[in-house]
Amino acid sequence: MGILTIPKLLQLMPVYVLVFFRVAGLGLSAPLFASAKIPKRVKILLSAVLAMALAGSVPRPPVMPQTAWELALGIGGELAFGLAMGMGLSLTFIAVNWAGEIIGQQMGINLGEVFDPAFGKAGSLVGDLYFMFTLVIFLSVGGHREMLKGIHASFEALPLMSVSLTPDVFKLVIELLTASTLLAMQVAAPMLLTMLVVDLALGFIGKTMPQINVMTAGTSMKTAIGIGVLLAGLTLTSQTIREALIDSMQSVQDVWSGA
Repeated sequence: MGILTIPKLLQLMPVYVLVFFRVAGLGLSAPLFASAKIPKRVKILLSAVLAMALAGSVPRPPVMPQTAWELALGIGGELAFGLAMGMGLSLTFIAVNWAGEIIGQQMGINLGEVFDPAFGKAGSLVGDLYFMFTLVIFLSVGGHREMLKGIHASFEALPLMSVSLTPDVFKLVIELLTASTLLAMQVAAPMLLTMLVVDLALGFIGKTMPQINVMTAGTSMKTAIGIGVLLAGLTLTSQTIREALIDSMQSVQDVWSGA
């Protein structure tokens, strides 16, 4: 029995390696899995387990790489495809985090920057708040399950060793970038308009009553008003963020499944 199993494992090994690098590329850039807070060993182990579960159902390429250069090219293509698909899902999170940083800057609390484990850099408290809020919505709509289903469907639409850059991929990236920019503006718009009105009001007060220290009073006033707008904005923008996540997942899954 062992004699029959070893050849099968050796025959499956090249397929497993290619599947592993596509899954690893997704894990390096996809929401939740790409967090710097998750140890790299855990990411590698998770990618290895997922690749092992998928390798048995993935069709073997008609032509396997014969040289080291062909193998390196195939691995690079699978890794790039996984990174591109994960980045497509992450653009909504990046847009919301960007909107949170704009809101924090308008409120005047961006001086209290903390380490952001999701992006591996310093980030604002409000940006982290919006990122975690978006992550909760992502999990509530089953985005993590759809992501795993999508990576499995991608092997049927784009078999191993056939990954290439097509106009559809560039079109998808442009559409996702445009949608992410609009989403960031939509999320930050209530705070931007509110702070504009507050600045105009403080400007009028400073002109009519010069004895009042507008700079000192204005900072506390903007922070207090901003907290109220922030709490209201989390409620009002939840549906917008949810629709943006669903749209981005659907767009990426259409490319995955070849729709």
